[in-house]
Amino acid sequence: MKVPPPVPMSEIPGVRTRPARMPRGTYARNFRVSEFGIDVPGFTVHPDDVIGTKRHPDIMRSNGCCQSPSGTDGLNLVCVGCAVEVGTRQADCYTENQVILEPHAVCLSFAND
Repeated sequence: MKVPPPVPMSEIPGVRTRPARMPRGTYARNFRVSEFGIDVPGFTVHPDDVIGTKRHPDIMRSNGCCQSPSGTDGLNLVCVGCAVEVGTRQADCYTENQVILEPHAVCLSFAND
């Protein structure tokens, strides 16, 4: 699947967090990132599809606006089991609502909910 285009904030009046960029159960490879964009290269997924992770212990990795991380300060999700950095959560008012998984740290698996 191709990464959907960003949802302009002007189309979501009064809302601080955009709808999730990816539909549940889907992912997109995003390795052609614009030099002016704030996307992170990797596998883009719906935030609710990511399991077995927690926030990075370095709180500076979770900077953002509107009480959500922007994802511009590096990987901010770690594996619950081994604490390896696995992805970046973006969800503040000026970034997309998504998780970008680090390609070298994760493997895709599909399971029934």
